[in-house]
Amino acid sequence: MDDEIEFRLIGEGIKPGSVRSHELAEILEAVETFASAEALEANPDLAKDELVVGLYHIADESIGLRFKTTMAAAVLPAFIAASQAIAESDFDALAPQSLKSLQTVAAFTKRHNCKADIQLPGSARPLASITAETLVPPPGQITGSTELVGKVLRVGGKVPRAMIEMLDGSVIYCDVALDVAKDLGHKLYSFVVLQGLAAWDTRSIKLQEFSITSFQEFKQEDPLTVLGQLRSNIGHAFSEVDDVPGFVEALRQGEVLQ
Repeated sequence: MDDEIEFRLIGEGIKPGSVRSHELAEILEAVETFASAEALEANPDLAKDELVVGLYHIADESIGLRFKTTMAAAVLPAFIAASQAIAESDFDALAPQSLKSLQTVAAFTKRHNCKADIQLPGSARPLASITAETLVPPPGQITGSTELVGKVLRVGGKVPRAMIEMLDGSVIYCDVALDVAKDLGHKLYSFVVLQGLAAWDTRSIKLQEFSITSFQEFKQEDPLTVLGQLRSNIGHAFSEVDDVPGFVEALRQGEVLQ
């Protein structure tokens, strides 16, 4: 069972067949997102589309939801560490996506006056519990319109999503309108300039979400041409700099130059 995790919903009337299917579906998605988000936060080199946390068993006692993962070496340590943070009410230690998932679980416990135990299968006691009294803070976010440059790796799905590789090699998954998705699909493996609404985590200033509203082709210029354009536009501002290495060093040290 070294590749398994468990969420157990416990309370009066909480058993298979007594809870609406759409509510259980929300819990399943919340658990999968929670475990995956924490693993990705702790292991930035993991590929999101290769990480699977999937339901494989529902127990009769209360509702025990057991999940297996394809990457236990990454998921289990992150899952345990995040659970300990929940037990200590240290929600600042969790990934922003985890907070959304835990809010879903907390809302369920309030509606049904029950609790959710987060644990490893076969353990004598849970790693953490979420009850009707648990207050999960919303993730702190900054939102606004912006532009991103990236390579289109994938576009599609019943609800259109785009997989974009950023210039630093990281990958983001974006919501995209159907009409925009149709055109974006013709740009596979090409760089584009994406316009849309972004959300950044207030703690790390990392991009958390991006919804594409439009895009443009990314014009790639010859490097020498670009340098020539920079010299023409701003070269006069540096024309009196004689000691170039010293000037650059001063900038790196954060010195104010007159």
